[in-house]
Amino acid sequence: MILERILTLIANLIPLAGVWWWGWDVFQILVLYWMQTVLVVAWMLLHLHKLSRDKLGDITVNGRVRPATRRDLLFVFGATGFAFCGAHLLFLWLFFSGDWSKLVHGPATFWQHMVIASGAWLPLLINVVAGAASYLLTSPRSAPVRRIAGLFGIADREVPEDLGNVVGTMLGRVVLMQVAIIFGAMFARGYGTSMAPLLILIGLKTLSDLSGSSPLHGATVTVNDTRYEVK
Repeated sequence: MILERILTLIANLIPLAGVWWWGWDVFQILVLYWMQTVLVVAWMLLHLHKLSRDKLGDITVNGRVRPATRRDLLFVFGATGFAFCGAHLLFLWLFFSGDWSKLVHGPATFWQHMVIASGAWLPLLINVVAGAASYLLTSPRSAPVRRIAGLFGIADREVPEDLGNVVGTMLGRVVLMQVAIIFGAMFARGYGTSMAPLLILIGLKTLSDLSGSSPLHGATVTVNDTRYEVK
């Protein structure tokens, strides 16, 4: 347990070491965290699709409660997650991009400078592989995955999932980005430090990882007159 916490702390502090000792660009790291958040939302949607009907919870529509469907949840949480991601990128770009706004003018140049040239493709690839492994090994598994997993002795291992676990991970990541951008912008404007959002983001993420905070059961999202409850 102690070793795991130490490794978690080291992993979270690597970006700061990179900025201070190896000259990594703060804005590129913030954009990397943003891209990882987009992946969190995408994997959340795939895991939602795997949930059994008895784990989908309820929705309240115009005061009437009924069982939620996968379509309900994919729509509301997908729209919520990607809407926040779009807003986060906009505010990151407005407040912290600096000279990068002169180099990046669209998706092609974004990919060239922010993914390939920056080296962000490597941690993103690791995130994709890890996310794919988690998704494929989550019950229900396909027959080929069960056979491959059986070679490593995990064919009969069930991965417990419920709506709170799946959605809570995404909501927690969105909140971290939101707080870091808002308060980072305040500190950046007040004290002229571009490190503020990164320090806040890393600090909150480290505390979250070390505390092992529980998923956000009971969270409620309202769209127009429809309320979606995570149970």
